[in-house]
Amino acid sequence: MEEINLLLSEKETILNSLKKKQTLIGWFRVLVFLALTYFLLQFFIFESALKIHLYLGVFFLILFFVLGFFLVNVKQKLNFIKNYLHIGNQIIKKTEFETGLAFEENVDNHPFAKDLDVLGKNSLFSYISYCETILGKNKLKDFFLNLSLEKEKILAKQKAVQEISKKTEWNIHFLTLAKSLHINGKIKHPKSANAVFENAMLAKIAVNLVPILTLATLFSLVFISISGLYLSLIFGGILIISRIILSIYGKKIDAISETLAFNSEQYEQFLAVFSLIEKENFEQKLNVQLQSKFISGKSKSSRKEIEKLARLLRNYESAHSNIGVFLNNFLLWKLNFAMKIENQIKNIEQDLPQWFDAFAELEALISLGVFRYKNPNYIFPEIPNSGEKFNAEKLVHPLLFQKEVVSNDFKINSETEISIITGANMTGKSTFLRTVGVNLVLAMMGCPVAAKKFIFQPMHLFTSMRTSDSLSDGTSYFNAEILRLRHLVENLENGTPQFIILDEILKGTNSQDKLTGSELFLEKLMKSQTLFSCLIATHDLDLTKIEEKFPLKIKNYCFELQNNNGELETDYKLQNGVTKSMNAIYLMKKFGIID
Repeated sequence: MEEINLLLSEKETILNSLKKKQTLIGWFRVLVFLALTYFLLQFFIFESALKIHLYLGVFFLILFFVLGFFLVNVKQKLNFIKNYLHIGNQIIKKTEFETGLAFEENVDNHPFAKDLDVLGKNSLFSYISYCETILGKNKLKDFFLNLSLEKEKILAKQKAVQEISKKTEWNIHFLTLAKSLHINGKIKHPKSANAVFENAMLAKIAVNLVPILTLATLFSLVFISISGLYLSLIFGGILIISRIILSIYGKKIDAISETLAFNSEQYEQFLAVFSLIEKENFEQKLNVQLQSKFISGKSKSSRKEIEKLARLLRNYESAHSNIGVFLNNFLLWKLNFAMKIENQIKNIEQDLPQWFDAFAELEALISLGVFRYKNPNYIFPEIPNSGEKFNAEKLVHPLLFQKEVVSNDFKINSETEISIITGANMTGKSTFLRTVGVNLVLAMMGCPVAAKKFIFQPMHLFTSMRTSDSLSDGTSYFNAEILRLRHLVENLENGTPQFIILDEILKGTNSQDKLTGSELFLEKLMKSQTLFSCLIATHDLDLTKIEEKFPLKIKNYCFELQNNNGELETDYKLQNGVTKSMNAIYLMKKFGIID
């Protein structure tokens, strides 16, 4: 963290300097205002007025506005530095979860997201995400929910994440600019199919004719004298023409702003982000491909085209200012820029979606890069072409923040298909299952994992750990679990390789049914011709006897208890074999539930 601390220290120095400059300009502007007020009052009100008073008044008036420009510039820099410091400090200090992320609603039927706490409150997403826009958050969510299974793609993303993790200053700069975009809702890209001025010949003639008439009249006043009556008639005629044109195209003019996803200020911020992306030096294939989207295609340069769109939109928006009455009525200002914006949209409509998609992907990759930066001891997984399905050493859950976290070694060879895990209550069975599952999610995202060694074969991840009933659609707990397991069987029948994690299946039926059903279900899995690996935790010790029937395909593991001066304790270490200890009665007595 030394690098980032140094960066933030430099920004703190700049922040203090800007605050002093803001105060100095502010007070100097007050003095200038007092001076311009004095000289203008001297010239227009008092009898001792001199020409020099007018000149000085005008000078200080101009100086007042110039200082205002500088003051706005300083405030913008201050906001940037404050956001920069906020993001930098968040990267350093963020060890707990964000809350309130609205991504939980559609994960009940997802193969693993609910069981592994991938999204929502206190989730893997909320810990890893540093995205500042909804675009980046949605892309990162897509990374989590749609894991890559292709070795080449996973390895390419690993290299991209590794490269980005080393660009600390660039990452914070990117996120700072993204924060200033204030994008929280769904965006809709403009389409030229919605063009309203393409065949509007009258509008095209008017936006040239009306300004020419207005400017020619004003220019002629310098050389010739025109009576007030004729002048009124000329401007009255121009005004009538303008009002007729505006009445015809008024709604279409206003519709232009509704087709745009952002205002001019946001497009200007995108200009800054796109410039940052275009100028950065990337070497890894995925990052280079994303960068190329900004400098290829029909538009060639996203920066130049967004700059043009922002400028046109800023002029369009200026028609709403106080001077807008004159601009619209005598220069058809808003109509003119509405037509130019429509034409610019036509020029960039094919490239615009890919720019924003590449922006979102880079923002999501930055979150993964920061995760790598903050966890330098994590390792990038290896993917063999064949052989063992899973092999991890010193494996821990990445969301356990205690100083002393118990790690485990776990291996699944090419022949083993089912690993049965037994143990007493609260010995770590479910946590271990989630540890394996969460690290597999990270691995298939191209992220480093919380282990000393991690080898795996990419497979579709499927879990059944938190099945619940539903009053709304009349689904019982047992029925909900059966439906979920049916999806698993269908996946295998369709030839989809599966890494399966099950926690105490068939809980909603009696013991004998549960045992028999579990045995038959595991036997059905082993009949599948599709590659799979299954971890199943259970309290039913009789289920472990199935290993005797299938010694090559099934292996038993357990978490054990130790009696320490009358207290039953666990070391959370995975062992070979079947558990020999239980603690339900002990815990019930300890908590006063039974005598």
